[in-house]
Amino acid sequence: MNAPHPPGPLLVTAFNGLVAAYDRMNGSTAWTFPIPGKSVPGMRPRPTHVEVRDGRVFVFAGGSDGVLKKRVFLDVHVLDYESGRPLWTQRVAPAHAPNFTSASVLVEDGQVIVAYQDVLVAFAADSGRPQWTRSSEHGDGGSYSLQLQMAVHGARARVVS
Repeated sequence: MNAPHPPGPLLVTAFNGLVAAYDRMNGSTAWTFPIPGKSVPGMRPRPTHVEVRDGRVFVFAGGSDGVLKKRVFLDVHVLDYESGRPLWTQRVAPAHAPNFTSASVLVEDGQVIVAYQDVLVAFAADSGRPQWTRSSEHGDGGSYSLQLQMAVHGARARVVS
């Protein structure tokens, strides 16, 4: 299990495609990060989740592209905690993802692990380098929202919905 970290000087929030950091002492805005791209069709607010670890802000956001045939995906953005400067971005995009369901994310021991639709993906937390991708034995959940539970010793995944 990770040792507890002292509280940081910023409160980081995420909602509907915008990440904002506020000074915890006076409430002033330290920085903002508008998530690039389009929202998921039919989903308001835009699915957005944030987690702060080791001087970095890990942002998970649903998005879509395409005009006639929409394709949905989950983007992972990693920002510098103090400045909000983007450090890396990776996209988790299953082959057939016509609808956004939910995703499970785990940031632990130098890895970012994402379960989205029928795909499991691991990235190096410091660089965003893909470590591995595989299909999940659990499938994609069909017409139900797949909320795959993930855990490693001392930590549990969070759900993005």
